[in-house]
Amino acid sequence: MKTKKIIVVTVVVVVIIGIIYSFSRSNSTVNNSGPIQVAYISAMTGDAGVWGQSLKKGFDFALNEINRNGGINGRQIQPLYEDDQCNPATGVSVFNQVLVIDKVKIITGTVCSSVAMSVAKTTQANGVLYMASGATDPAVTQQGDLIFRPYVSDDYEAKAIAQYAIQALKAKTFGLAYVNDNPAGPALGTVFASTVNSLGATVVDTEQYLSTERDFKTYLTKLISTKPDALYLMALPQQTPAIINQARTLGYKGIILGYSPSLTSQGTVAQIKDKSNIYYSTPVNQQTTSFWSDYKAETGQDADQFIALGYDSLKLIAAGLNTCGEDNQCIAKYLLNMKDYQSARGILNFDSGRNLTGVQFDTKSLQ
Repeated sequence: MKTKKIIVVTVVVVVIIGIIYSFSRSNSTVNNSGPIQVAYISAMTGDAGVWGQSLKKGFDFALNEINRNGGINGRQIQPLYEDDQCNPATGVSVFNQVLVIDKVKIITGTVCSSVAMSVAKTTQANGVLYMASGATDPAVTQQGDLIFRPYVSDDYEAKAIAQYAIQALKAKTFGLAYVNDNPAGPALGTVFASTVNSLGATVVDTEQYLSTERDFKTYLTKLISTKPDALYLMALPQQTPAIINQARTLGYKGIILGYSPSLTSQGTVAQIKDKSNIYYSTPVNQQTTSFWSDYKAETGQDADQFIALGYDSLKLIAAGLNTCGEDNQCIAKYLLNMKDYQSARGILNFDSGRNLTGVQFDTKSLQ
């Protein structure tokens, strides 16, 4: 009887091991064959839609380039697209759909920090590699070790424009205004004010407004009444022409410091009536690859920084996939250890906090 029991138990164990082995083999085959899903989730409508649309153009250009050249070790990248509308609630909804229903493990495209901060802990908890392309709030990459940002944080831009205004333009007093329902606004405002104070200058007044507002006259009247040497106006793309035009209409003739991602968005500058005495700081665009000429040849249009950023975002992901397959922890280590990656916008490196390092800024005027 004991011998029979031992035989039965042995057979059962062998069968179980065989089932587990077959299951793992089956899963292995599923995970390492067929298309690789990458979700592009960004604001494609609404106030920040111009950012997301530009980023998508670059993403799609990289996607087509990768797939027509054989994909990732013979596997094509399959994109999924969702519009987060630069709205945290919408962002949570579409991210959950992509994570739970589509079971995607790689996501890129985000341009709004408010969305990124609402979903980052969830992506981290689900083991998702999250390339938060243009979410510039410094806190975004602090939410987990699988979260990267291939664009400079607001810390750098706010410091660069404040330093230039004081050192090159000789401004001593500033009026500060920013969007307060997007984390990027307060982050920029805080860094700008602290930089101004550290350099011996003064922020004489600070105003805050919502991303839905278009009439800024009340805020501007208060700022202008303090007679500042310069106004630092952080607004979303569709707000930027309005707030600058209204400042000039109210008689302000001094220096205006703008937010680079908004000022350089397609169509923004054309709507600004008086372009004199307006400055912005932007990462130096080294154009180190053939992307720029290739994009122009294929589309007939010039790429901007956000199109290049969308391109770089997917190319970085592809480089990690080529080395690691769909092992996100391995991809994260690969990106952290990567040295002098030659992107469309210049040489990129990530620090231990998954932020870009060594980025140089150039301050320009609109005229």
